[in-house]
Parts: sequence; structure tokens; C-alpha cells
Amino acid sequence: MDHHEAVRKFEHLMVKEADHARDLATELETLLPSLTTQNSRQLAQLQIKASHKLSKEFRELAEKVKEK
Repeated sequence: MDHHEAVRKFEHLMVKEADHARDLATELETLLPSLTTQNSRQLAQLQIKASHKLSKEFRELAEKVKEK
């Protein structure tokens, strides 16, 4: 595997992880109204926020790798 191929694979993996984090946040957002306790809703909201942040960070990392 040459350098360019490794960079493309790394970028692909970061985008894949970003998509996974976004999908997780979306699923949790769908479940949120069904959660019955305030504690559960708060924990889900924290995880949703963290997943969106993680998705953004993975996309930014993929973009940085692509630029170099």
C-alpha cells in the first residue's frame, strides 16, 4: 500500500466513523420522546450532543488528511 492509498483509506475510515456517529445521534433523537424518565432523556441528550460533535470532528479530520 502506497502513501496515497493509505491516505485515501484513512480519509474513508474517518468519513465512515462520522457517518456512524451521526446515525447514532439520529437514532437517539428518534427514541428521545419514548424515554419516560428525566434522567434517561438527559443522558440521551448528552449522548446526542456528543455524537454530533464527534461526527463533526471526524469530518474535519478527514478533510485535513485530504488536504495534505
